[in-house]
Amino acid sequence: MGRKSAREEDIIERRKKEPPGSFFYSGTAGFSIPELIAVLVIMGVLAAIAVPRMAGIGASFDEGRLYDQTLAALRYAQKVAVTQQRNVCVTFTATQLSLTYRSAYGPGACDTNLMAPAGGAGAAYTVVAQGGAGYSPTPSNFDYDRIGRPTANQTITLNGGRQIVVEAETGYVR
Repeated sequence: MGRKSAREEDIIERRKKEPPGSFFYSGTAGFSIPELIAVLVIMGVLAAIAVPRMAGIGASFDEGRLYDQTLAALRYAQKVAVTQQRNVCVTFTATQLSLTYRSAYGPGACDTNLMAPAGGAGAAYTVVAQGGAGYSPTPSNFDYDRIGRPTANQTITLNGGRQIVVEAETGYVR
């Protein structure tokens, strides 16, 4: 017989060190049928638990997005009212918020679209609900005066129950 290669000798040494039934001892590769069945059962249980929970994730993301966008829009409206010394009107529907402002100094109705901070083509700053998100019930419309106070204390409730409060005396949005 001829001399064995270094690779063959290495394999023989590993087999000597491994206990019976291990990968190197048996000389076979792959998984056994019981191992495959166990993995499939575990995956089936996880799928049965995880899939129903993941179905509601999209709605919570939509509500979270609406909450964040509404909060940002209200804070922006207050800042614009203070910096431009103009009344800013906040108008709601069941699924949308839009901002307009009074073009002339002093009290009165809002008559000009308020553009988003990044600019726009004359369209009013709007927040549109996506998916199943929305306002429930539809909040009442209100104005920020030129010093940033809303016409009344406001509580804006989203469909999922989250609330945004606008303080009457300070206009603070939380």
